[in-house]
Amino acid sequence: MIKLLKAEFARCFSGKVFWLIALFTLVTASSFNFIKYITVKREHQTEVFNDSMLYIGLISLGMIAAIFVAFHAGGEFDEGTVRNKLIAGNTKTGIYLCHLAVSSVAMAIIQYLFFFTFYVCSYLFFGAFHHSFSVMMQIQLIGVLGTVAVTAFMLMITMIVRSRTIAVTVCMTAAVIMFIIGVALINELEEHSMELMAMEDIISPEKYAILNKYSYVYGVDSESLSGAELAVKEALYDGLFICQAFRFSSERELPYHWEFMAVYNIAITLVTTLIGSVTFRRLDLK
Repeated sequence: MIKLLKAEFARCFSGKVFWLIALFTLVTASSFNFIKYITVKREHQTEVFNDSMLYIGLISLGMIAAIFVAFHAGGEFDEGTVRNKLIAGNTKTGIYLCHLAVSSVAMAIIQYLFFFTFYVCSYLFFGAFHHSFSVMMQIQLIGVLGTVAVTAFMLMITMIVRSRTIAVTVCMTAAVIMFIIGVALINELEEHSMELMAMEDIISPEKYAILNKYSYVYGVDSESLSGAELAVKEALYDGLFICQAFRFSSERELPYHWEFMAVYNIAITLVTTLIGSVTFRRLDLK
C-alpha cells in the first residue's frame, strides 16, 4: 500500500495534468488582481476590499477536480495500468484509496495555491481585508473538506465508468449541474445574498450587520416551502460545495451553519468513498 501510494504521488507530480492546472490557477489568481487593479485606478477608487474574490477559486474546483480525477485515475483504465497493479498483488480497495489520497492532496494544493497567490497579490495591490487571517484559514480548512468531498464524488464516477473520455464528460456535466443547483438554491433561499456582497461604500456597516445577522433567514420565495421540501433544500444549501463557496465569498466572517458544512463534507466523502470502493471491488476488470 505504501509503495503504491508513493508511486501514485510520483506519477501525479511528474505528469503534465497537475502542473498545467497549477499554472492555470496561478495565472487566473494573478489576473483577477491585475484586472481589478486597472479598474480601481481608472475609476480612482481610494479604498478597496478584495475579500469576496479570495474564495472564487473554490467555485471552480468542481470543474478542476472533474478534469484532474478523470485524467489521472481514468487514464489508468485506458492504459491498462489498473490490471497491472492487480497482477502485482495490489487490492482494488488499496488502488481506490490511493487514488483518493493523491487526488485529494493535489486538489488541496491547487486550492491553497489560488488562495495564497490571490492573497499576496491583493495585499500588495490593495492592502486591507475585512476577514482576519485566522478566519481566512478556518474558511480554507472547511474548503479543504469540501474539496476532498468533491474529489471523492468525481473519483467514484471515474472508477465506476472506467474510461477517461466518458469520465471527463460525466464529471464535468455533474460539476455544471451542481453549479446550477447551487446558484438556484442561493437565489431562492437567500433574500439578501446580493446585498451582502456589496462594498462598504455602497452599504453601511450598520445595515450590513443587520443583513449579515439574518442572512440565513429565507427569502420571500421560500415562504411557501415547508416540511420535507424545505428540509432537503436546507441540507443542500449547507451541503453543496458550490453553495458553501458562494457563501464564503459573500460574508465577512465564518458563515452561519459552518459546522454543518464541515459535517456534510465529511459525510459526502465517506459515503461516496464507500459506494465507489465497494462498486469498484465488484467490477470485472479482466
